[in-house]
Amino acid sequence: MNLIAHRGIWNKTIKDNSYKALLDGLNSKKYIGIECDIRTTLDKKFIVYHNILYKGNLVKNTYFKDMQDILLLEDLLKINTDKLLLLEIKENDIDKKRLLKLLNKYQRNYYIMSFNTKVIKDLKNMDNKYKYGVLNYILNSDADYNLDFICLLDKVATNNIINNFEKRGIEVIIYGTIKVNKNVKYIVDDAKMTK
Repeated sequence: MNLIAHRGIWNKTIKDNSYKALLDGLNSKKYIGIECDIRTTLDKKFIVYHNILYKGNLVKNTYFKDMQDILLLEDLLKINTDKLLLLEIKENDIDKKRLLKLLNKYQRNYYIMSFNTKVIKDLKNMDNKYKYGVLNYILNSDADYNLDFICLLDKVATNNIINNFEKRGIEVIIYGTIKVNKNVKYIVDDAKMTK
């Protein structure tokens, strides 16, 4: 089974998207890689953080020095691994050139995705050596999908839809997993994983 640890391996004592959660996910034999969320702070630091708000303030309006226990993306990229790093871009206006420069510095096995098709297509046009995909593309797009992978919500990922993408050479990754039962990659929460 091809499992990707959603925000690493976390629980009540280990915070999601933290260094320890992501490192544990990368070190686990159970997972082929990890998924994490990328945002930018007011001082233009790329951080690994899911929510749009930090302590009631927009992340993009908060200085990194004012954030506690938040991981810099570069600290994650410094981990020497060949495992898959599935990076979800959370911002429509992320500095794509700076982001790619940072990613290129470490040359890892990147899969880069977003809900925003334009962000991903812009990134791929700038540097196409990584894998690029969109989440929920099937629900909010036209039929012309020409990226490397697609990330589908489990409830809509029927065998017919999966087969259609695979015939076109598009890798399928499933999230919001109800039950792991298809031969594709899954983004799963370690504690909630079902078989």
